[in-house]
Amino acid sequence: MPNLDALAQAAAHEHSYTPLTAIRIYWRAFGWCMFMSIGALLWGYDAQVGGGILSVPSFRRDFGSIIDGQPVLSAAWQSGFNSASSIGGMFGGLSLGWIADHFGRRGAVAIACCVSIVAIILQFFTPVEANPMLLVGKLINGFALGMYVSSASSYSSEISPLALRGITTGAVNLWIVLGQFLSNGVIEGTGTRDDKYAYRLPFAIQWIFPVILLAGLPFAPESPWWLVRKGRNDDARKVIARLAGADLDLDLHVAQIRETIELEEREAASASYLDLFRGVNLRRTIVASMVFVLQQVAGVVFVLGFSTYFFELAGFADENAFRLGVGVTAIGIVGNLIAGVYVNKFGRRFLFNWGMVGCAIVNFLIAFLALPGRTSTNWAMAIFTLIYNLVYQVGIGPLGYVIFAEVSSAKLRSKTVGFSILINSLCGMIANIVIPYLVNPDEANLGGKVGFIFGGLGAIGTVWAWFFIPETKNRTVDELDVMFERRITARKFGEYKIEDVTDVHEKQ
Repeated sequence: MPNLDALAQAAAHEHSYTPLTAIRIYWRAFGWCMFMSIGALLWGYDAQVGGGILSVPSFRRDFGSIIDGQPVLSAAWQSGFNSASSIGGMFGGLSLGWIADHFGRRGAVAIACCVSIVAIILQFFTPVEANPMLLVGKLINGFALGMYVSSASSYSSEISPLALRGITTGAVNLWIVLGQFLSNGVIEGTGTRDDKYAYRLPFAIQWIFPVILLAGLPFAPESPWWLVRKGRNDDARKVIARLAGADLDLDLHVAQIRETIELEEREAASASYLDLFRGVNLRRTIVASMVFVLQQVAGVVFVLGFSTYFFELAGFADENAFRLGVGVTAIGIVGNLIAGVYVNKFGRRFLFNWGMVGCAIVNFLIAFLALPGRTSTNWAMAIFTLIYNLVYQVGIGPLGYVIFAEVSSAKLRSKTVGFSILINSLCGMIANIVIPYLVNPDEANLGGKVGFIFGGLGAIGTVWAWFFIPETKNRTVDELDVMFERRITARKFGEYKIEDVTDVHEKQ
């Protein structure tokens, strides 16, 4: 029988921390969360470098065809190039559940690093016009990227105290944006070269980060949740002491992990992928997955993923298009920092829902500006692109990574997170396939008018989010378990009162 008093004491202890207190005590845990999130930087770098390299003249020359005297990449090849990583990410995210449960969070990251290094070698040494080889490199690297992001989210959720959980899981998105910023900066610096290194150097930069991760992994602490699940309670106690200091009540925190796992095992003895779709876990899986569907519904690939290429199609010179791309991602960094400051004050649900509203409005404004078809509106559209990224990165972007990590149960976290990354990659792949056909001059040629599509979809997504995204702020893992078990509606999660933890599991 679970020790409910231990859960009550641990919950009260976690609720007593403010973010500043938690950072002071758990500064080592905070630092290791940031380190393990370096892999997420590569996710953002790869996503952005795909769209950015399309604007590099020498890349279009070496891998495209000449039409009317100009090098052009077909929409079909663009779709394949940009969706290859998403396809790989689907398999990488899905495989994480098994890999991380067997080899631990550190082992999963180490495997991802080795796969990524091989994939980058393929991309860097791809000969001119060897398009299939480049696609294979992108596909294999995508597998590693899916594992990177899934591992970073699971790890941050499991080693962070309650007061820091929203900050560290949300920081995964900050690292993604930092990767996008780095990618745009590299493209700006190399894109005007007239040789193959204009696009090879951006690929080569990616080698730095797997090497850094591999060098630091032997010193990184393993997740105490994984250690307890493997029966290694003494090792878990040592990890917690290392992360927070020996002054902490180590036995109490190990007991909290052990008893929470036991409570979840009383609900479901197994932890297979099928369990994601059984009982109350189905609701948790849907919410964890839908936050990424809503990111795509809000038009993130349209506005941000193709921003540099879109600016060029709209008539901006290469130099200005590159600078605008860098500016877009710089604004994104600011937005993530704002989200980190206010995620515990305003809550997950509030920031996510209002982010959906803001993105839908900006999409409509971009579309209206595209109606006249005059180049005089280009700078106005560029300004709204910057505004969109600020709104997105304050709300939908980082909060998606917070919500999907928090709504999953401890027992199924690696599988829920991995499945959600699969959905994220699938949606990204669909967007990357469809959007070139909508934007390109040789296809639908809608340009900025695509904003009408994503504005409408974003409005629909806002309604869904209002009814189904719960507030997970200031809730321990066992408290979230009971609210899902009691089928509390999403709109009441924030105000729901749990008087006593012994009352939490009175049916156990």
